[in-house]
Amino acid sequence: MALTGKMESEVEIKSNGDDIFHMCAGKKSQHTVTLSPDKVHKVEIQEGEWGDHGSVKVWTFVAEGKVETYKEKVSIDEENKAVRLTALEGQCLELYRSYNIIYQFIHNGATNVVKITIEYEKKNEDIPLRRSTWIS
Repeated sequence: MALTGKMESEVEIKSNGDDIFHMCAGKKSQHTVTLSPDKVHKVEIQEGEWGDHGSVKVWTFVAEGKVETYKEKVSIDEENKAVRLTALEGQCLELYRSYNIIYQFIHNGATNVVKITIEYEKKNEDIPLRRSTWIS
């Protein structure tokens, strides 16, 4: 069994793709708390500024009934409307050597689509593939 892998999915969204792109990129991440206060307790900037390429954010959220924290580095590709979130700390790194989530926002005529890609490297072969709580 391979230790590295990639999962991809595309989801049509009814919201403005640019607004969600800016939220994922960090320019509006702090507003996530008001959109989903039962799941996201707080988002703090630890390095850089909100929306800066290379900034580091720390999330406090609820997953499977437990409060957890997750630290990520943000890489922004304005031209392709893509955001790469690289895990620096958090529960996922107990199982994975590396864990990246990439959101790309695509406008196809009258529809907006977000392509979600998860790239990972498991620490060992015995780790089951688990659906991310960030996609559900």
